[in-house]
Amino acid sequence: MKPFLRIALCAGIAGASAQAADYLVTVPAATASDAEWSAAADALAIKHGGLRADWNGKPEDLLPLLKEHKPRWLAIVGKPETFDPAFVRALNRIARQVDEDPWGDVRWGLITGASAADAKRIIDTKEALVIERGLTTTGVDLSLLKSGVTLSDGAKGQWTEKQPGGQPENHQWDEQAAPEGTVGLFAKAWNETKPQLLVSSSHATQYNLEMPFGLGLIASYDGKLHVLTKTQLNPFAKFLGGAMFTGDASKLGEWLRETKPPVLEAQPEVPKVWVAAGNCLIGDARKTSNSMVVSALSAGGVRQFVGYVVPTWFGRGGWGVLEMWQANRGAMSLADAMFLNENKVLDETMRRFPKAMDVVFDCDDIEAGLRDPKFTTQLQALEKSGVKVEKDLLGLVHDRDVVALWGDPKWEATFKPETGRAFRTDWSRDADGSQVLRIESSKDLETEVTCFLPERVQAPKLEGR
Repeated sequence: MKPFLRIALCAGIAGASAQAADYLVTVPAATASDAEWSAAADALAIKHGGLRADWNGKPEDLLPLLKEHKPRWLAIVGKPETFDPAFVRALNRIARQVDEDPWGDVRWGLITGASAADAKRIIDTKEALVIERGLTTTGVDLSLLKSGVTLSDGAKGQWTEKQPGGQPENHQWDEQAAPEGTVGLFAKAWNETKPQLLVSSSHATQYNLEMPFGLGLIASYDGKLHVLTKTQLNPFAKFLGGAMFTGDASKLGEWLRETKPPVLEAQPEVPKVWVAAGNCLIGDARKTSNSMVVSALSAGGVRQFVGYVVPTWFGRGGWGVLEMWQANRGAMSLADAMFLNENKVLDETMRRFPKAMDVVFDCDDIEAGLRDPKFTTQLQALEKSGVKVEKDLLGLVHDRDVVALWGDPKWEATFKPETGRAFRTDWSRDADGSQVLRIESSKDLETEVTCFLPERVQAPKLEGR
């Protein structure tokens, strides 16, 4: 075992203003005027002993409220039409502007639903979720789960199942036995196992999740998650423009009503989390209750959803969250991993490309960004200063503002705490008043350790001992 590392944090505790609120609930005016939605927002403030503040709904106008109250958590309760990619990008930036340092200042979450009752269900969920059952369309660490089904995105038709008390077993989809594709396996696992964890990759839009290799898809409309076979993929594709959804959503609804495909069982009372680690667009509510994320938060029972609001190509914002969350093996909640991964992206940017911290990506996809004069002018200025504009620079600038956390940011979803974690952290206080972080590994280990400070501090100073 390596010797433990001891780090002292010498700092005064940050003074709290008379107006400070650890948890701030904000409600846009269009939502606040609805009695049922307003009551849901009040319930959230009561739940966390926080404050409620209404505002006009423009994300840039949130900053004065954040500077006034200095919350640690920010929840925005709004109808689906409140939220689009521009809102999420602006909110990510604003959440770093409460003070003068470049780090995230507030942990935020967006709370919505197809109805006020759906949003209230998220708000009323108090007990932390310890995840045991999973359903994924990409590989995950099944040792963290009692049971799970994974549809491989690396080998066509391969899928893995872990039964309670057993070991993961690999299987191969048989087209003759299941001509609908692997989407039937997904639907069966959803309906029968009632998963608590969803992790996804492969193609997606605001209205659908495609199974790996195009072997069926799930489409969202009318508050339902419709199960479409692989032979229905081409008819569905008429609503897409390449990888994007460009069709008339109402026409999609008409087609689904005519086609009458089966739907996933509604499970609003089964708390779930969804990490869309490698999906484009699926985290964008697109200002409609028909979107995948809103249906997931409503009929699907999802309490927290992490996803991109634009097409993903770099992946640090999605895969980074999943990697950090799994690696900590029950010592970190999903919301923790979301916030810490964002700051990890900022840290890497400052270390490798410090001048890129001032570059702002504010487009609906990277291709549009590379045609946008505002964005390209910033990149040209970097090149003139001697900074090479490479893939990693573009990716870090892109990913730091385009991932959303849907749900209550203070609610906790974790894996069962593992005794076999590779490292442990523990905070204590020295006689001189400084906080001490003890990091101890159970084996020779080369990894990054990311954790929260135990208290808000002002002007910290770190000393290794």
